[in-house]
Amino acid sequence: MRILIILFAIILYIGFPNNLFSQENDDLNAPLLEKTEEIDSVYTSKTTYRNPAIATLLSLAYPGIGQYYNGQKSKAEAFIAWKLLSDAFVIIAATGDPHYYPRNEFNVGKVTYITMFLASFTSAATCWIVGMVDANRNAKKINQFYGFTNPKENKPQLSINPDIKIIPQPLSPTTQTLSPSFGLNLSLSF
Repeated sequence: MRILIILFAIILYIGFPNNLFSQENDDLNAPLLEKTEEIDSVYTSKTTYRNPAIATLLSLAYPGIGQYYNGQKSKAEAFIAWKLLSDAFVIIAATGDPHYYPRNEFNVGKVTYITMFLASFTSAATCWIVGMVDANRNAKKINQFYGFTNPKENKPQLSINPDIKIIPQPLSPTTQTLSPSFGLNLSLSF
């Protein structure tokens, strides 16, 4: 068991880049923004409205799929890896042989597999819940940050825009003056 854990730690250390949870490299054309915690989660490769309900349902189907929908590739891969590793340890703990360990008075083998099962099952369930919440919140943040609006919403909108024009006014056949004209454009859309 110790060899398995050490091997797992070495694979994680070597296999994953240090910026696994960073979304900075997801889209090379993303706008240059100041690095703050609030806007780090809005980097995306998508250029249209992200529906938070669809992102949540996709993450309910499997953690990480909602993040792919939001255009957050590295975060999606991290959630998928987390879930796969948790599932692998659940399977190892469920199918492992507790009698593999020599008999002792503390029954270490059985306790080890039960603890490993509970820890990995808790990790898998946590991954699922965190994935759904993250997909929903980031879809909302992306929409708010980039100004995407839901195309299916039919809210009436009233807009008032200033209208400034410069109109030429002839004084005589040889001279001309410019006169400003001010007004407002009012539009109501349903």
